[in-house]
Amino acid sequence: MSAKNQYGPQLGQALMEAGMTQLSFSFDAHVSPESVSAYKNGRAIAPPDVKSKSVLVTDNPYLAIAAAHESTAGTSPVILDGDNVELNRHTVVVKTVEEVEELLAAIKQVRPILIKPPKSLTAAERQQVEHLIQETLDVVTSTTNMAAVICREMRFSWVYQWGLHKSKLVKEGFMKMMKGAGRHE
Repeated sequence: MSAKNQYGPQLGQALMEAGMTQLSFSFDAHVSPESVSAYKNGRAIAPPDVKSKSVLVTDNPYLAIAAAHESTAGTSPVILDGDNVELNRHTVVVKTVEEVEELLAAIKQVRPILIKPPKSLTAAERQQVEHLIQETLDVVTSTTNMAAVICREMRFSWVYQWGLHKSKLVKEGFMKMMKGAGRHE
């Protein structure tokens, strides 16, 4: 995982892939072309409304991941871009299956521990719970990157897929629909 700021470079890449200039994006985002340049080059941090607009306008999954990561103080999935990563739909599916299997093993190991009150856990049990959390975060990162790769390779809209997902969550009663929130917000 890379700790560097990925939003700026991803913005440049997303605009190029969308066939947009800094000027045209600046009109859409209601900012100056100089601001767009500063965001792309890491000289300034884009405000949340610009990040949101950039994701909606470009419909780029990697830009969305980078925007979320930067906006949450690094507490959301990153774009996997290390030397040991092969990003195509075949390899990301294999890696994601591996990560899910590791998570299931960790869940089975920790399940009896999670029944206990947290204050009664031993140091070793707390380490097992922390391992479960890390395995969970591995799956979140892996599945997010898998979805991004598949959306890109199959030319599915990232924004639309998230809209469908949220609609399903609302329909199943796992999420309340916010006033004014549409399918793609």
